[in-house]
Amino acid sequence: MAKEQEEKTIDRPDQSNSLQLDFEVSLFDLFKHYFQVRLRVKTDQSEMNFCLPSWTPGSYMIRDYGTHLHKFAVKNLNTGEIVPWEMVDLHRWKLKNLPSEFEISYIIYAFEDFTVRTNYLETEFGFINPPALFLYPEGKLEQPSTIQFQVSNHFPYVYSSLTRSEEDNHLFFAENFDELFDSPFHLSKQNSVFFTAGTTKHELLVEGDVNFDFKTKLAQDLKRITETQIDWMMDSPNPYYLFVLNLSLPAYGGLEHRASSINYFNPELIFDEEEYKKLLELLSHEYFHLWNIKRIRPIALGPFDYQKPNLTRELWIAEGFTSFYDAYFLYHSGFLSKEEYLSKLQSDILSLEDNEADFWMSLEESSFTAWTKYYKRNGNSHNITVSYYTKGGVIALCMNLFLLKESKEKKTIRHVFQNLNEVFVKTKNRGFTKQEFFDTVKDVTGVDLKTEFNQYLEYPKPIPVDHYLDIIGIQRIQTDLVGETGFKTKEKNGNLYIQKLLHKSDMDSFDLMLDDEILAINGKRATANALQKLEKNLGPGEKFHLILSRSGKIKESMITASGYYKTRKFVIAEDSSDDRKELRDFFLRNIV
Repeated sequence: MAKEQEEKTIDRPDQSNSLQLDFEVSLFDLFKHYFQVRLRVKTDQSEMNFCLPSWTPGSYMIRDYGTHLHKFAVKNLNTGEIVPWEMVDLHRWKLKNLPSEFEISYIIYAFEDFTVRTNYLETEFGFINPPALFLYPEGKLEQPSTIQFQVSNHFPYVYSSLTRSEEDNHLFFAENFDELFDSPFHLSKQNSVFFTAGTTKHELLVEGDVNFDFKTKLAQDLKRITETQIDWMMDSPNPYYLFVLNLSLPAYGGLEHRASSINYFNPELIFDEEEYKKLLELLSHEYFHLWNIKRIRPIALGPFDYQKPNLTRELWIAEGFTSFYDAYFLYHSGFLSKEEYLSKLQSDILSLEDNEADFWMSLEESSFTAWTKYYKRNGNSHNITVSYYTKGGVIALCMNLFLLKESKEKKTIRHVFQNLNEVFVKTKNRGFTKQEFFDTVKDVTGVDLKTEFNQYLEYPKPIPVDHYLDIIGIQRIQTDLVGETGFKTKEKNGNLYIQKLLHKSDMDSFDLMLDDEILAINGKRATANALQKLEKNLGPGEKFHLILSRSGKIKESMITASGYYKTRKFVIAEDSSDDRKELRDFFLRNIV
């Protein structure tokens, strides 16, 4: 279906307050990747501060977007004279002796990183992450604004979930800056397709060199997934929702917004069946955020301070539960077989056990320190940093299984989320505390989840997953105990270098450092084949000798291999008791 611009349009509301803000966005230089922004202001104030956000909600790291802002200038709109201003810190500009009408102008460089949280401008499309582009008047985030795009000579379509003018498809209205910063823009030459799920009209824009049949198929598949989620929540909160899928460059990622999501995926993989399912899982994940985090949220995540971190210990709910349900919704929408779904659960569980991080970092610490640890990774992060996505998804699984066993009425997280939506979103219009979350669980299900699981939230302690999987008759099988070197390598010009060191509880410390060059293994010249042969035949507890080059010096190291099971998998126990079979059937046939 061709783009239907009339579907979400209203006239510009009357702005009768003492401050009026009108943005204009144009292409300063397409080939040098610069956007031009002009902000026309009407005010009765003589002095104001304007700020550029330092981060984007949903992506928890200070990003200093001011790095890419250049040619800042202010002029009197009536006389053309320069208005005095001062940059008082790295993201704040103070304007003095203001006339009643003035214009701020600046350009934004948009080509550093191709991500869902950074601006990007090239000849085929443009992407605007609003916190990285639009200034806001300090202390006045509640102010409405208009956003006019002057880009039609190159990009005929501007996609956004913001309200659009009836007279001009390139003019948008934001009720306040929270709405503006949560409504990205995609500039394109591509038409979109539409589908309806629940009471929501969904628009899908696919950027990239793909045919119409692919877009139609993806829209049909998304219809099934979104209908499953809407049915699960018994709620369709938006009259309109926009999916943007960029298939221009090899990339992976997504970012949720209140009425849209921005998603990047590798165009070379979309016709591979398994990779296509990963794409659907990404889109399912971001869509479930429509409720979980954009509405049902930890209390710290809104309203936002766009200059400093909004810290919370509950990202294991916001992202962890979403990570559990993204694939679970795919299974119940018919895109994953039972075997494929169990394989997905297995993969998440085993990834937690591949290092010692579970003994270093709790789930709550993982959430609270996301700004400085999860989003700022280094060569040792895999050993000491727990993912609130992965472990949060595993604890969501275990909580659901525990509820299935303990709740007399088979109440699950589904009923908890429906209650959170009614109470905290629709009635109280605020987020919840950790205690309020667990109180809601107990009120809805009759089960005290906090007593059962709090130790795995507050302390660096592995979850006894096998215990909870046994509730539904799923057991672990481990065979083929073999040796492990304790490191991973990279090959450069035929030479081997240490790329990653693995810390495990059964492994002795050894004298290896990142970027050490391996010269010899057990007295023979080191090659990728030689290392592969060692790894294949290594037994647990077996010693092997390395000669290394480190900072120009020759070193020797004797290493003792740790042990791990080469075959690890979870299987359905066919001899399970009747009550376990009944709960397993409930979990796999109903949406918990």
